[in-house]
Amino acid sequence: MRITNVKVYLVPMSDSWLSESLIANPMSIYPAYKEKRSSWFGKMTSAIVSVETDEGIRGLGIAGGGKGRLAQTIIDEQFRSLLVGKDPSDIELIWEMLYRASLPYGRRGVAVEVISAVDIALWDIAGKAVGKPVYKLVGGKTKERIPVYVTGNLTERHLQQGFRHVKLAVPHSPVDGEEGLRKNIDLVRRTRELVGPDGDIMLDCYMALDVPYTIALAKGVAEYKVLWIEEPVPPDHVDSYVRIKEAVPDVLITGGEHEFTRYGFRDLIEKKAVDILQPDIYRAGGMSELKKIAAMAAAHNLPVIPHGVGAATYHFVISTGNAPRAEYVDLFAQGGRPILKGDPQPQDGFIELTEAPGFGYELDEEVLADKARTAMIW
Repeated sequence: MRITNVKVYLVPMSDSWLSESLIANPMSIYPAYKEKRSSWFGKMTSAIVSVETDEGIRGLGIAGGGKGRLAQTIIDEQFRSLLVGKDPSDIELIWEMLYRASLPYGRRGVAVEVISAVDIALWDIAGKAVGKPVYKLVGGKTKERIPVYVTGNLTERHLQQGFRHVKLAVPHSPVDGEEGLRKNIDLVRRTRELVGPDGDIMLDCYMALDVPYTIALAKGVAEYKVLWIEEPVPPDHVDSYVRIKEAVPDVLITGGEHEFTRYGFRDLIEKKAVDILQPDIYRAGGMSELKKIAAMAAAHNLPVIPHGVGAATYHFVISTGNAPRAEYVDLFAQGGRPILKGDPQPQDGFIELTEAPGFGYELDEEVLADKARTAMIW
């Protein structure tokens, strides 16, 4: 089998609470960009990479990061010519080849996000070629079903959907002063009242805080038994993670959503910067790289709870012994439909995977056509 073509489907991402509501973020320090993420991030596009073969098997993978147009450029200007003619089962070789070829401008960021998409697409092909789900090719089931928590501040809705564990997007950052801190603490208090004593509460800080504020927040919510505080500072501030972790030993400190490859996670592990690693399979290097990251983490007795949703994430979690749970993000709370048919959806707080070959999904051509019409309006 040989790769004959690589295509990119650009999919405009719908506005949602993630982009249009008040959530603390790294640009919160600038008043003009504080109120909503879309004010500084611009239009978000998802890139679905389709790898086609001479045997009619097509694999699909998603590039993370929300800048799909950049993924299109990298495929067109470099990666397609490196992929066409290759054996799609040479997954390790192809990963290393693309990584080395993009070193002059890559190593992190969008280049690795595109490598992630290609890697996922190749695993999709591998599963389809032998008629087995990807999780059976990368370790098999380590659990029968996956416990999932939900991310978002619509807790009443999420409880009605069957979730019992929630991760809140922290609305306020240090620029909001003591009043903002009190509002964050009050949000946690109200959420604890809703979920009861047995539900887990986590806080997603999206790189928006600093060391003193994170320590104050951790102490302020201590009575509400917050399980972890996620990504409180920018990812390159590894020493700040260490200082926070040492200052608040009663709450777990997590990170890795915006880290890339085994090399970035090696630094987090060696410096003992986090209690839980959170790689994103669509950013950090795909299935191949996440299995390496998980192996390093296991050697240090660290759990891996990946950031992100979707079939690739869930196939990783179910096949990885030190990945105890997964995330679900309520992306369609304000409407819209998923672009991939067959993508697993949670029921009563759990994900169950079928034995459909590959990742078990295909493009929904009707939704894709609707998205294409939307793109023409931009």
